[in-house]
Amino acid sequence: MTTSSDLRCHQCRVPFSPETIEGVGGYACNAFVDSLVKPANSKVGDVNKAMKCDLCEDEDGTMFCVECNQNLCAGCSRGHKRGRATATHDIVTLKEALTGTTALPKIPRCQKHVGYEVDTYCQTCNEAVCSKCAVEKHSGHTFCPLIEVTGPLQDQIAGYTIIITRREEEASKAVATLDGSINRIEEYCSAVENEIATFSSTLHAAVDARVALLVSEMQDKGDQLRKTAIQEKGDAESATVQFREFCTFTEGFLAQGTPLVIAGAHQMVRSCLWFFLVCLCS
Repeated sequence: MTTSSDLRCHQCRVPFSPETIEGVGGYACNAFVDSLVKPANSKVGDVNKAMKCDLCEDEDGTMFCVECNQNLCAGCSRGHKRGRATATHDIVTLKEALTGTTALPKIPRCQKHVGYEVDTYCQTCNEAVCSKCAVEKHSGHTFCPLIEVTGPLQDQIAGYTIIITRREEEASKAVATLDGSINRIEEYCSAVENEIATFSSTLHAAVDARVALLVSEMQDKGDQLRKTAIQEKGDAESATVQFREFCTFTEGFLAQGTPLVIAGAHQMVRSCLWFFLVCLCS
């Protein structure tokens, strides 16, 4: 999409926007177009702004010559009407000219040279100029009357419009095609997201089931090991008591028994020791 910052004058390549055209900026490099645009953009409030006389350039302009497209003060206006060549010119008040209450012919006036009409077209520069501009800045160039190129230029502009219209149609078709592509992309992304969500749910369910099975097996194994350990602990505790009692018995027996008793009890003690080692410690 082209923005106002992308627009450049085809002559001076200076960026411009519609706001600069309608405002004070104007078409700086094209006095002919500028002379047409500025009067059309004049506001009623401009009536209160003093405009100098185009002839004497000293007094404020109060009148306007329709044929000459000039602002005139009161004195120059009277002299204008007395002149042989300008006696029949239609002169209105400047207020009427600015407020649009009087229909004015669109006579382009050079913005650089007061009183000179833009009636010549420089074919070398493709620019509308006045006769003084032609002498000062377009020496040696090829010229023709502006009126003669109006038709061909209109035809060219119409051709440009046709080209732009076709490009606009092509762009519209491209937009429609891209809209369809975007919709298909959105649908594809949505379908893939749903597939991922379904796969994720299935995977989570499988993982949860596997985790539950492993936990159950671990708990069963733990219960079994715990039961065995508790039983072995009880056996060990029982053996500990019997070992302690045996030791107490033998210690007392050895301390108080006579040699004959000790000799007779040796075999019994040996049998008890064998029983303890085989049965209680196995």
